[in-house]
Amino acid sequence: MNGKQTHAITTIRQACFAGLGGRTLMPIVAAQLRALVPAACCQFTWSSETGRITNFWCDTFMPRRTAWIILNHRRYEADAGVSFRELAMFGAPTGNLRAWWERGFERSATYAAVFEPYGFKWFLDGVVRDAQRPYGVLAMIRRRDQPDFSPDEEALVGRVLPYLAHALQVQAMRPSRFVSAGRSALVVCSEEGEVLEWSEAAHRLAVFALLERIDLDARVGSGDFDDARAALRCVARELSQRLQDGDEAGGLPTIVRHNGWGEFVLRGYRLRGGAGATTRLGILIEQLVPFESHLLERINATTLTARQKEIALLSAKGLANAQIASQLNISPHTLKEYFKDIYSRLEINSQRQLVERLSA
Repeated sequence: MNGKQTHAITTIRQACFAGLGGRTLMPIVAAQLRALVPAACCQFTWSSETGRITNFWCDTFMPRRTAWIILNHRRYEADAGVSFRELAMFGAPTGNLRAWWERGFERSATYAAVFEPYGFKWFLDGVVRDAQRPYGVLAMIRRRDQPDFSPDEEALVGRVLPYLAHALQVQAMRPSRFVSAGRSALVVCSEEGEVLEWSEAAHRLAVFALLERIDLDARVGSGDFDDARAALRCVARELSQRLQDGDEAGGLPTIVRHNGWGEFVLRGYRLRGGAGATTRLGILIEQLVPFESHLLERINATTLTARQKEIALLSAKGLANAQIASQLNISPHTLKEYFKDIYSRLEINSQRQLVERLSA
C-alpha cells in the first residue's frame, strides 16, 4: 500500500473504534473509502439479523433512483439474480455482484432505471458481517467510462469490512454535544409548506432531518419521499405561525430535530417579493454532528502520524494521561515523548492548546 492508502485505512479504523453511531459514522467512512478506492458514489444498506433491509444511505443524493429501488426492489433482485437477504446472510466478503454483467444485467429494467441515467456501471460490493449476524452491504459504483474495480482495490475494501462490523456491533456512545458540520441549505416554501424551490443540498438535508430511516417500507411517490414532504409541511406551518405571532423576541423561530443522522436546526424567514407577490417562507436547515465526529475530522486534517492522531483524539476527548497510556499499552514516559512530538508538529506548547486547536 502507498502512504495515501495507509492513511485512509488508519482513519477508517480510528472512526470505527470511536464509538460513533452507524449513521454518523458512514459519511466519515465513505469519504475515506473513496480516497482509498476512487468511485463515483459510495452507499451502505443496513441489514436486520435476518437479512432484511432496514435503512439506506448514499453519499450522492439521488432520490429518484432510491425511490425506484424501494418501489421495485423485487424486480431489482430478479434482474440481479440475487436477493439482498442472500447477499447479506451468505455472500462472500466482496465481489458478489460481478456476475451481474455475465447474466446480461445491462439489458434489464433495473439497469435502465437506476444505472444508465447516471452513467453507472461498475459495482463493487462488500458484506459487513461477523459470526453473530449480518450488519449490511457496502457498495461502491463507478461510471461506465471509468475502469472496472481491480482485484487489488477489492482487497483494500475487504480490509475495512471487519472495522465496520465492529463499529456496527458496538452500542454507540451518547454524543457529548453537537457542533456545526458546515452544512446548511435553504428550502423555499409557500406558507402552507409546499416546496417551491430547493437545491440538491437542501433536498438532502430535508430528507435526513425529517426521516429517521429509508427502507423498503418508506412511503415514496413521484420519485420522492412523501413522508419527508409531509413532515416539512408541518414544520413550515409551525414556523409560519410563530413568525406571525412574533413570539421569538426579535429572533428567528427555530425548530430542532434529533435523529440518528445527527441534529438539525430549522430556522424560518419571511421572503417577500415585489408588490403583490405572494409571501414565501424560507427554511434554513443546518446539520450538526456529534462533537466526537468533529474531532476526528479536525485531527485527520493535521500532519500527525497515525499514532499521534490516536493520542491527540483521546486527549481531546478528555482522557487523563494515565488513562491514555493504559489504553494504548505504553509507558507514561513514552506518552510524554509522543506529546512533545505532537506539540512540535502543531506548533503549540500544551495540552490545553491541543484541545483548543482540535475543538475549535
